[in-house]
Amino acid sequence: MSKVARAVELKAELVHFATSGRFGRELGAVLDRFYADGPPADEAAAFLPVDFFAHQHRLPSGETVVDRFVAERAGLDRSDVELLLSWKTVVEGVFEVRAVDGPAVLLFNLVDELVYRAFSNLGEGAFESLTPGMHLVGRLIPLGADWLISGTPAVHPAEARETLGSVAAHVALANPAWVFRNPVLLAQARETQREQRRCFVGYFGTDLVVLEGADVAALMRAYLAYQAARLGGEPPEALELPERVTSADTVALIFDELGGLGYHVDFGRLEEVFEDPRLIVRRQYRELLTTYLRDESVSPVPIERLAERDPAKAGAVFAGLLNRKGFDWERSGELLLRTHKPGYFSEPPLPTVTPMTAAIAEHLRAPAR
Repeated sequence: MSKVARAVELKAELVHFATSGRFGRELGAVLDRFYADGPPADEAAAFLPVDFFAHQHRLPSGETVVDRFVAERAGLDRSDVELLLSWKTVVEGVFEVRAVDGPAVLLFNLVDELVYRAFSNLGEGAFESLTPGMHLVGRLIPLGADWLISGTPAVHPAEARETLGSVAAHVALANPAWVFRNPVLLAQARETQREQRRCFVGYFGTDLVVLEGADVAALMRAYLAYQAARLGGEPPEALELPERVTSADTVALIFDELGGLGYHVDFGRLEEVFEDPRLIVRRQYRELLTTYLRDESVSPVPIERLAERDPAKAGAVFAGLLNRKGFDWERSGELLLRTHKPGYFSEPPLPTVTPMTAAIAEHLRAPAR
């Protein structure tokens, strides 16, 4: 049996497993979220939440449906398991048809600017109606070095290029991690981030600045104008910051070499407890540090920076917070952060800068409507 045929079989079994009723509550919640604005517009939109649920949704246990299927489906050989587990990686995009090659189609993704050779579960004639220049909006899952179309893609004529290019730009700006699948674009983003960091340090004199929350917007607008003058481009017409930033007593702007620019609220109070570890007995300091430590969405950079100033005091702070007498930051600090923030240590953080893809550039040049 060919790899494509086996993948088609396993895909059908996986979807049946996901919709069999055993995950009814979880699937219902996903459907409610996807259909919050109304019923699906077409078949592609109708199947999207099911496909997302089967491949990517995290169950209460932290597993995906794919993980559960692999664990419970008897008779899978090693190649089946490897293929199924690879399906937790899904590529979503706006694809331009470059060529139809018998049972396969070459698709150029306007989001990440990579070419994908894809097959369909509908067989060799699935792409007969496609011609170069047409577009598909949909999802792909790995098939070894190739890809398999997952779900039902929406098909658009070549004339929809301008509209779909704008869609791709919005997708890229909202999901920069999708753009970074392209190693060339990832390298460009890292270099741009390095240039911006040098500019930030040149303007502020340091890569860590503590401000009053009410002053952040004005000072950042001034800085972004300075950055645009030196690195090119236009500063944003408006800078919208979340209310939690603008209303905070203090906010640290930290432009970390790897992590990029981050806004860290109530940093001044965090500094106080690292300067005087005795303060950790007070509720406001304990709650703040607990949030910085245990919230996986919060970068470890603020804690790392404060601990670097005086590792002995950092050890005393966490000894008090964790009720672990004799806690030694230099010996156990990194392990502590890795335990609570594994995602930041599993691989280098992605840049906070989105590279200028062709779709984004065209979108920004287009006149406002």
